[in-house]
Amino acid sequence: MLISLILPVYNESENIAHLWERLKETIAGMNEYRFEAVFVDDGSYDSTVEEIQKLQPTDALSWKLVRFSRNFGHQAAISAGMRHAEGEAHILLDADLQDPPEMIPVFLEKFREGYDVVYGIRQNRKEPWWLRFCFKTFYRLINAIADRPIPLDVGDFGLISKRVAGLISEMPENDRLIRGMRSWVGFKQLGIPYDRPARYAGTPSYNLRRLIELGLDGIFGFSKAPIRVALFTGMLVCAIGGIYLLQVLISFAMGGRTVQGWTSLITLGFMLGGANLIAIAIVGEYVCRIYFQTKNRPLYVVERIEESPSSKKAIDPAA
Repeated sequence: MLISLILPVYNESENIAHLWERLKETIAGMNEYRFEAVFVDDGSYDSTVEEIQKLQPTDALSWKLVRFSRNFGHQAAISAGMRHAEGEAHILLDADLQDPPEMIPVFLEKFREGYDVVYGIRQNRKEPWWLRFCFKTFYRLINAIADRPIPLDVGDFGLISKRVAGLISEMPENDRLIRGMRSWVGFKQLGIPYDRPARYAGTPSYNLRRLIELGLDGIFGFSKAPIRVALFTGMLVCAIGGIYLLQVLISFAMGGRTVQGWTSLITLGFMLGGANLIAIAIVGEYVCRIYFQTKNRPLYVVERIEESPSSKKAIDPAA
């Protein structure tokens, strides 16, 4: 049985050789499987491609390299890997070794038991405390508002069957969150806890801006809650304004003196203006995503596809 290992890479030259050795050690003795490592180069500008081309395949482990024309993002790279993989099961893992290859046999055991999706649940993370706090907050927030909850503390690391990979690949949306799409398709799923180590070498490609963008993709892509928050915020502000107006009218009818000045006007103006800005921004997020989706541009552009020397293939999609 052929198993595909989906490996998005972006400036991972320091990790490639060590990753390859870990993969070979992990699959040694798993004679019932053959493995293909599908590297997707997401526009690296270091020697990542050259390091991959140096890798020596074995009878059990070969490689394929899908090269993007530029950087399109981690989620696009995973999607490309799934589209170009040929295995009966796809195992998604990062090349920085924070996703330990030693989990591969565990995932495959559960796959043989009939699970279409087996995902890793991160424990004992080595990131800074503030980043761990942000991750925990994000997953609990999105689960509170999402139409289909995403399992807590999971990433893309895990196994999906060929049919699940095909369904995700066919989904047309551009703003992709693979872990959310994986949860949405359903089928038999199982989470397995694992300790998440630190990076073997190099620096993370996900900076704060990219993490925020990924979080927004999850919130706006899998929930109607933001637009409803805008609705209820508007209703609340209108109710507060109405109560204030009623109080002033009652006071005036009973012969009381109304408060002179600009305080009440400024307060209500700020409240209404703030509510309008929040509502417009939320609606704008959805409209912006619809706009880019209707352009119908491809999710990524492949410059070239190469395979390990034993395959003797190199494909230029533009040819």
